[in-house]
Amino acid sequence: MWTTILLILHGTITVFAFYILLKDGNKPYRIWAWMMSIFTLPIIGGILFFAFGMNRRRVKLFNAKKIADNVQIDAFLKEYKTKIEPFKIEDKNIQREYIKLIHFLENANKAPLTFNNKATILHNGKETFNAIFKACEAATTSIYLEYYIFENGKITDRLADIFIEKLKKGVTVKILYDGLGSWSLSNSYITRLKDAGADIHCFQRVRLVFFARTNYRNHRKILIVDDTIGFTGGINIDDKYLDGDKTLGTWADTHLQLEGMAVNFLKFVFFNDWYFVSGENLFTPNALHISKQDETIPTQIVASGPDSEYAAILNEYLTIITTANSYVYIANPYLIPPESLLLALKAAAMSAVDVRIIVPQKSDSVIVKWAVQSYFETLLESGVKIYRYQPGFLHSKIILSDDMVCSIGTANLDIRSFDQNFEVNAIMYDAETTLKLKKQFEHFLNHSTLLTLEDFQKRKTLDRLRENFARLFSPLI
Repeated sequence: MWTTILLILHGTITVFAFYILLKDGNKPYRIWAWMMSIFTLPIIGGILFFAFGMNRRRVKLFNAKKIADNVQIDAFLKEYKTKIEPFKIEDKNIQREYIKLIHFLENANKAPLTFNNKATILHNGKETFNAIFKACEAATTSIYLEYYIFENGKITDRLADIFIEKLKKGVTVKILYDGLGSWSLSNSYITRLKDAGADIHCFQRVRLVFFARTNYRNHRKILIVDDTIGFTGGINIDDKYLDGDKTLGTWADTHLQLEGMAVNFLKFVFFNDWYFVSGENLFTPNALHISKQDETIPTQIVASGPDSEYAAILNEYLTIITTANSYVYIANPYLIPPESLLLALKAAAMSAVDVRIIVPQKSDSVIVKWAVQSYFETLLESGVKIYRYQPGFLHSKIILSDDMVCSIGTANLDIRSFDQNFEVNAIMYDAETTLKLKKQFEHFLNHSTLLTLEDFQKRKTLDRLRENFARLFSPLI
């Protein structure tokens, strides 16, 4: 009897899920992944689908955010264009290959190209937090912080001391943390800062009754101080970036400090997210900060998320890869590319472009490791060079090409980052900055081993089965 009931229930869930996936206009790979999940894991798969698989919940959650973001950004862009000197991108010293990308990001992502920027590459956790502490200690008007992981420890304790001291002097402190990534952040820490006058909000708090919200995470890492200095990149606020991890060892990562006009657009990503969770509109007539720098690095701030009409960051990566003439270098912990990106990487390598990808030897998730490895063979066969970082866990998210363009940000090379997470990248069309980032890549390379096709093909049959099984669920990981 119970067997019959379960079979009927399973069949009903399967048919219903298939109907919803088709009705919501999901991409074929997503439909396939969900159907495989429900078919192979009847109970768990069904629960996961109702929690995370229904796009209509996504539309309901983020349509209002998208509309509000557009209204606020349009008003700001109008002000921005009246205060900067008009220019034609074609007249600037930028390679022709990237002009289409610049126009696309400006039109699709409301991300204009900015000049008068200074960029400082921060090579590890120590450099990053020293720069962050220094900037916050010098703050005179405002500190805006938005992080996926905000973990209790030495770093957060020092930040709290700095924030409380600054609050006493009238500095505005606003903190936005993700409900899942920062799930262990203590209430006592939050209360301590709130009591001192800080304004703190949680992005998409995880509650069982609001399962639909759990799937869409704010993976951004943003800090803006006094409207003049901005930070973004791969480094979360967590002591493991200083002390390492007992299981994975040292965390290798890359962060970016920006000064200049681009900071405005990093700030307005924060403003949009802040408005979504708090209802407070931080856009004011004087929100635009005009600054002059000795350097003039052309920079775009690109944000994407489940509220985006266009996959801006995915298109950024695709354009950099497909326009490369000499090389494309990538360091990223999660190589689970959508089909378009996979084909672009293979086509570049087969066109005699030197494509090198560094991934970590160790992984913080077994199933993710299997899924990543499932892409190795086809990439190696096409000529892509894959290196595995040895000393610890590589968490850096960088891409650079032809000594002309580079990007540092929060997005992984996986479907989740391109479709479900809120992410932000900084693209710099500058030879000097790209060469500096190239040295960081070469440092990672010197601590990595080259994976050959011959060696990889020697793996056991069980490993192949694990990889292929994990790959079935790659759109959901």
